[in-house]
Amino acid sequence: MGRLRLFGELVEAEGAVEGGGGGGGIGGSHQIARVVRVSGDYQTTSQTFVDIDTNNLVINMTTGGSWVLLLLAGSMYLGAGIQYACFDFAIDGVRQGQDKGVQFLQPTYMQDIQIVWLAQVTAGSHTFRPQWRSTGSPLILRANSVDSPLLFTVIEIK
Repeated sequence: MGRLRLFGELVEAEGAVEGGGGGGGIGGSHQIARVVRVSGDYQTTSQTFVDIDTNNLVINMTTGGSWVLLLLAGSMYLGAGIQYACFDFAIDGVRQGQDKGVQFLQPTYMQDIQIVWLAQVTAGSHTFRPQWRSTGSPLILRANSVDSPLLFTVIEIK
């Protein structure tokens, strides 16, 4: 089992993760980095993909050249009307999804989201950021300590 260290809002686990019994599990050294935002909601009306938060929702990780699992979890709603909310991840500034990324038809009520992406990266240092766009109305992503923390996680899978 790995150690868990807290650095402000960044949580990082280190150490070996043992596989399940019978040799069917995942073995080796894994890295996990997580950012938890609880300091205020985000909003965008951008119709092109932009970083949700360039300074605070970013994870820098040096990998061994394997697979990484990216996760974004939180709650969102639109300011008005029914539009699409589109999410994606950027690795080293390059969007990973297709034209629309992961797309939700979003009405004006609160909806939980969980976005997951699996990508293979080269060995070395990488920067991971979640991105988003709206198709018209203001898109609001909750990030508060009362009822809706926003979680961004990167897991290197070896």
